[in-house]
Amino acid sequence: MSSATDPLAQRARRAAITAAVIAALIAAAGCSSSSNGAKGNPSEGSPNRAASAAPKSSGGERAAKLISKAIDVTLDQDYLRSTRRMKTEGTTVMHSAMSGDTTVCKTHAGKGAATLDWVITPSALYTRGSKEALQLASEAKNDPTRVKVLADRWVKRNADVYAVMRDMCAPKTRRDYLEERLPSLGQLKKTPSTQRPATVQGRPATRITYKWEGGSVEFHIATEGKPFLLRVTNPAMDLDESFSDFGKPFRVAAPPGAATDEEMAEEVLAAQ
Repeated sequence: MSSATDPLAQRARRAAITAAVIAALIAAAGCSSSSNGAKGNPSEGSPNRAASAAPKSSGGERAAKLISKAIDVTLDQDYLRSTRRMKTEGTTVMHSAMSGDTTVCKTHAGKGAATLDWVITPSALYTRGSKEALQLASEAKNDPTRVKVLADRWVKRNADVYAVMRDMCAPKTRRDYLEERLPSLGQLKKTPSTQRPATVQGRPATRITYKWEGGSVEFHIATEGKPFLLRVTNPAMDLDESFSDFGKPFRVAAPPGAATDEEMAEEVLAAQ
């Protein structure tokens, strides 16, 4: 029996396709604990003491408490939009919404012509990748047919992929992402900061700056209404994320016409 018709061989190839999809999604979503090439955890660094002696510095305790509250208020929103800019992975825009005890979301990630979209509903994960995005997978050179068949098409991923990705847009996952790329609140409490007025997304804000090894760590927090975290940056950890549309409702729905993983895998095999 040839490998093209051997059921075991077909299942192995489908498994390889699924594994490649999971790796690509995790990289684009920033769900892994990797800090995208940045060396060391920020908690292992230390503030730049010489630079932190700038005028108009404020006590670390008060500033750290405001930052903690801003993160809590922001990530606790039922509806939220975030824009994550990364030198390594490009820009990712995520709309997340709470649905009971589940967080649903729709996301678009892109760097140049390479784009990846995904939708997470309470029961399924749907993805769509451009040809350029799919070609970034290590298996693409050996399996160009897969790229051709899957490019720009919505796919309903199987339960295993959904299990890996379903918490991607949950508040805890997003909080973990920030904490892995920022000094701890304990460190910030011990570190002087400077605060200056700023305008972010047309909203008055305060900009809290810490002079840290590898570059300034900055938090922009709204000063009118709730103290939302509008933007946070830490160049040493390739972190630049903005938040907006706080509490603004939107709908997350399964994309129409999506094929299942099995259907797509069979189509890829048939085209080879």
